[in-house]
Amino acid sequence: MNGIDIFLWGIAPYISFTMLIVVTAIRRVFFARTWTSKSSEFLERKQERVANPLFHLSILFVFFGHVGGVLIPHEATDALGVSEEMYHMAAFGMGGLFGVLLGLALILLIRRRFGGYERMKANTSTSDKVLYVVLTATIVMGLVATFSNASGAFNYRESLSPWFRSLFAFQPDIALMAQVPLAFKIHMCCWMILFAVLPFTRLVHMFSGITAPFKYARRKAVLYRARMHDVRAHGERDLEFPDAIILDRK
Repeated sequence: MNGIDIFLWGIAPYISFTMLIVVTAIRRVFFARTWTSKSSEFLERKQERVANPLFHLSILFVFFGHVGGVLIPHEATDALGVSEEMYHMAAFGMGGLFGVLLGLALILLIRRRFGGYERMKANTSTSDKVLYVVLTATIVMGLVATFSNASGAFNYRESLSPWFRSLFAFQPDIALMAQVPLAFKIHMCCWMILFAVLPFTRLVHMFSGITAPFKYARRKAVLYRARMHDVRAHGERDLEFPDAIILDRK
């Protein structure tokens, strides 16, 4: 065990998590106006209709797949009667499918942002470019690690997963990472970098998405009405909030 291993698997994860939590909190409290995904739908809508939903759907499945694979110990699935072969087939099938879909969605998003749309390029910041580079590296290495282990020769639930869980106990078992293949190690480094830079990018809006469904369920309905005097005057229907209609009538 050398100094690089100690730093990568015993110190760097905590730096990454600290950056994620602390900088995100600072941005939310002191820079709330920047807490946005900077919607670009009005700049380009055709490709966005396909790429954006596909990306969000795929990344949700990939995220929860990672949570299940890393945080749930193999003893739990063994107790349910799920063999390692069955688990690997399911994990590889679902993970591979949604990993490929996520990669495809990312390609569409990159093409949309950098593929010749001048208005998109003009509204692309440096943080956006950094985010796309790190996100691409993370997804690509995840796919490489997944498909290079199609046979299941490497059982990450006996090394990588216990190492990750040991981080939460503040007793990182660095020795477990010695037997992890290089592709998986690079993938681990990529997500640590991604977590560290995430609070500085538009991707920070994902934390609003966690509570969005609950806020949406409690939100009052937004009603739209036609301003009839505008219909008579211009022959067009202008939509606005009902409160504005009441003010107009007064």
